[in-house]
Amino acid sequence: MISYLLFATSTAGFASSSPERNPCKDAPLVAALPNVRCDVALKSQSPINVTKGNSAGELDDGLTEIPDFDEAGMCTVNVHFHLGAEHLSEGEYDHNCIFDHPGLPKEGRRSLASAPTPGRMCCIGKDLWENQDPLVTTEYEWKYCKNMHVGLTYEVHYPHSNLGHCQSKWQFQYPFIDGVLCDATTGGVDAETALKLIFEDKAVKIGVEGQVFSIVNSGDPHSPHAMPTWHSLFGYNKMIAKDVATYQGSTTGDGADNEFCRGTGGIVTWEVDRECHLLEAATMDEMCRMMIVVPADDLSPDLYPHGSRDVVAHAYADDVLDKYQNYAKKDCTDGFGKHASMMRRGRQSYVSWF
Repeated sequence: MISYLLFATSTAGFASSSPERNPCKDAPLVAALPNVRCDVALKSQSPINVTKGNSAGELDDGLTEIPDFDEAGMCTVNVHFHLGAEHLSEGEYDHNCIFDHPGLPKEGRRSLASAPTPGRMCCIGKDLWENQDPLVTTEYEWKYCKNMHVGLTYEVHYPHSNLGHCQSKWQFQYPFIDGVLCDATTGGVDAETALKLIFEDKAVKIGVEGQVFSIVNSGDPHSPHAMPTWHSLFGYNKMIAKDVATYQGSTTGDGADNEFCRGTGGIVTWEVDRECHLLEAATMDEMCRMMIVVPADDLSPDLYPHGSRDVVAHAYADDVLDKYQNYAKKDCTDGFGKHASMMRRGRQSYVSWF
C-alpha cells in the first residue's frame, strides 16, 4: 500500500508542478488529525523532559528506529522556532532558569492575544543576562527574523518526512504539516487509507530535529558561536549535538496542553539535543534570510517565534532514549554532516538558491 504514497518525487517536482500551483497546499489529511482530548487519545505527546537518565512517561508507542532521517528517504520540509525551549533538559534549559528580560511578556500580563507563550530559558543565557555580559548587552539589528531578541532562548525545529515533496522546489512548506503530508495530498490518497499507513502499518516516517540556542551578539564575524559551516536550513547542527535524546511523540505548539492533545500523537520520531548552545544573532538572521529565498511556498510566517507548549504530563509521554553517544562525529568530516551528503546525492539545486 505504501506505493500509493511514495512515488518518484524527483520527476513529480519540477516536471508536473507549475510555479503558480503549490501541490502541497492545504493537505486534506490535516482535517483527519485534529486536537483530541488527552484522556481519550492516549497517544504519546510532545514536548517532554529529555534530561539524561529521566524516564519521561508511561506510554510506549514503539519508537520508530531511524538512524538517519536523510538515509531513510526523509527530507526537511520546514524550519521554524519557538520562543523559549519547549523541551526540558535539567541544568541546560529548565524552569529554574527564567529571568526578567524586556523581550519576554510579564507574568500574568499577556495582554496581546497574539503574544507567543514562552518556554524555558537556557541557564547559560540567564547567567549572561544577569551578569550583563557584553555578549548580550547590545541588541542586534535584525533584518530578516521578526520579534527576536538577543539574550533570549529559542528552540529550532526541523520537521522531516518521507512524504515530503523532496528534491523539488516545493520541498519546504508553510505550514509545516503541508510539507509533512505533501505526497499523500498529491497522490490522492483518501484519509482512511493514509491514517492506516501512518498509525497501523508505520509505513510513513515523520521526524523532527530540535536544537536549543541562547542568542548572543558579539559583533565578531569570527566568533566561536557563529557556526559558519552549519547549513541551518536543512537540519540541526550535528557538529555540536553531542548528547541527543530520541523518543516517539507528536507535533507541538501552544495550541495544545494537557487537556487537549495533538492528533499526531505517537507518529513523530523526535531527536532533541539536550544541550543549550550560544548562537550569534547574525547566524540566526542568515537562517531567516534563507527561509525567505526558498523559491516556492512562502515561509515568512515562520520568521516569527511560535509559542511553546508546556512539557506534557507523565501519563501522556513516551520513554526517552539516547540517540548516539558520539553523534557529533557521525558523517561530519566535511563540516556539513548529512546535509553535504544529501547534496552529493543529487540535491545540488538548493545551492543556487542562496
